[in-house]
Amino acid sequence: MNVRADVETFRSIPIFSECDAVHLQLLAFSAARQSFSPGEFIIRQGNRGAAAFLILSGEARLAAADTGPLGSAGPGALLGEVAMIGDRPYSVTATAVDTVATARIDRELFMRVAREFPEFGTAVFGVLSRRLDIVMDELEATRQSFEAARSFRSF
Repeated sequence: MNVRADVETFRSIPIFSECDAVHLQLLAFSAARQSFSPGEFIIRQGNRGAAAFLILSGEARLAAADTGPLGSAGPGALLGEVAMIGDRPYSVTATAVDTVATARIDRELFMRVAREFPEFGTAVFGVLSRRLDIVMDELEATRQSFEAARSFRSF
């Protein structure tokens, strides 16, 4: 894949959708290419999120320790971005089903681009903030539903 195609792939990812093409070119050009063999872990739940991985080709199986299988991820999926940005543990494990080619975005690279180009960081964090607002609204609606539900004790 060339840098221009990588930029379009990055742009299709919600957290990068509002970023300037020049910043995405820098990210795409600087991201290290890394391949994973079938059965190899791409990210592992509980490990510190040192990098995010954009799947360029192949398929990964997603699972969590508490819920089991979650599905799969293929080309265009970004794995571990929230853990990488927040320097937090990965919340899922992604295992290569077949040979998986990725663009590895190290936290240091991401933060450097965000520091040198504040508008890039503002765009990414704006999208993440809106995502958090949606989740909080959904949690509030769920809380209200539970409060409005009849008590199980009355049975």
